[in-house]
Amino acid sequence: MGLVLLAGRWIVAGIFLRSGFAKATGLADFRSAVSNYRLLPPSLVTVVAVTLPFAEIVAAVLLAVGIGPVVVAGALALLLVAFAVAIAVNLARGRVFDCGCAGSAAAPRMISWKHVAVDLVLAAVAAAVAVAPPPAWQAWRGPAGLVRMSTQPGGAFPVLVAVVVCLVM
Repeated sequence: MGLVLLAGRWIVAGIFLRSGFAKATGLADFRSAVSNYRLLPPSLVTVVAVTLPFAEIVAAVLLAVGIGPVVVAGALALLLVAFAVAIAVNLARGRVFDCGCAGSAAAPRMISWKHVAVDLVLAAVAAAVAVAPPPAWQAWRGPAGLVRMSTQPGGAFPVLVAVVVCLVM
């Protein structure tokens, strides 16, 4: 189970790293995407659009190397739930537009209930990592999770290779 959670930790980190870089390279487009959700006051749109990509990148790096994985994974789980709620609110309002998830580097991806489901599944993975952080490959553990997990010595490297291959594909 520890290796599964380690893979989950790296998958969530990889997704946020890729997403953060995509948004950071197209801040004007991402600002427009944040504005499209119509959930924030106009005065906060630019602040969120500028800080969120860099916060995602920092959180992804911290999670990947295992610095405070309980806190970081918990924060990312909450962020994923917030993303799911933002999309669900707009879908309930009958609105469909580019999610802004991948920045301007990718073709537009219209919000859908599939986005909500994927965000909630990723939130569950991040929450599981926060509750039972795998001890392998942790630079600084930080606060302990609710459950102690163990992994086989040397078992983390094949998991890392598999995660990298999946994220590249």
